[in-house]
Amino acid sequence: MTTQDDQVQVELALDAHCNLGESPVWGGKTETLYFVDIYENKVRWFKPSTGEASEVTLDQPPGTIVPTSDPDRILVAGARGILELDVPGRKLTGRVLAETPEEHGVDGYRFNDGKVTPKGTLLVGRMSTRWRDGEPGRLYRLDPGSSVLVEVMGPSEVMLPNGIAWDESKPGVVYYIDSRTEAVRAYTADAEGVPLRDPSTGQLGYRTVTHRPNDWKTVPDGMTIDADGRLWVAHGESGAVTQYDPETGEVLRTVALPAQRPTACTFGGLGLEELYVTTRVEKGEGASPHHGGLFRIRIPRDLRTE
Repeated sequence: MTTQDDQVQVELALDAHCNLGESPVWGGKTETLYFVDIYENKVRWFKPSTGEASEVTLDQPPGTIVPTSDPDRILVAGARGILELDVPGRKLTGRVLAETPEEHGVDGYRFNDGKVTPKGTLLVGRMSTRWRDGEPGRLYRLDPGSSVLVEVMGPSEVMLPNGIAWDESKPGVVYYIDSRTEAVRAYTADAEGVPLRDPSTGQLGYRTVTHRPNDWKTVPDGMTIDADGRLWVAHGESGAVTQYDPETGEVLRTVALPAQRPTACTFGGLGLEELYVTTRVEKGEGASPHHGGLFRIRIPRDLRTE
């Protein structure tokens, strides 16, 4: 199935049937797209060159995953800890890199979106399943070689942690989405790419890149950045992903999807020229034919930089 808008191609890469597909990440060493199905406790992977797809079911929900320097190992942020998965063996190794303190919440909490900074620090959010009722979340950092999750944002500063992105040509900035704020923000970052507090005030410094458009009944969810420093955001319930200019907040391009509930996106494939988008389940008579699928968007480079 392929749809076209001028030279933009949108196709179903994998009819994944996810309940809540999330956290797509490209493993360059294995040329594999990894992602999770949170509510089904699954870590999944897809090799575009061959069409091969596989999965492993865990005993807890995987909120996010990140590759490591070892192509056979990926890190999984589970219910409470950062775990290690043996991909060829299709099982957790039993190694726990770090755990959140019990006083930060156990029941009703899980990790959500997270990514590794350009310097190798894991930045990962933890959320309450009752966030719609006002229960807050947290944002943590895990530095290379450390076994301690350090709080970056506390309950008064984050509710639903989601998309994260860095532009390596602009050190000192990290783009971040707390979906409850309905905004993309550019935070002042330290040398590791982690949001930085003003030493005199203790406050986090940021500017708002863009708010949710007033005529959109959607919120920003997952996010990635392209080679030209443009942000791509999956807006939940929008049926589309949107490209933004991070300096002006201008919408540069909106790409419609053949599914209504996109969740996150990342670039992958040879040359990182393809944008992969995860989606979640839809219910009712109006459900999209391939809801919960993994979609691939191909946009010629000259169009992306218009």
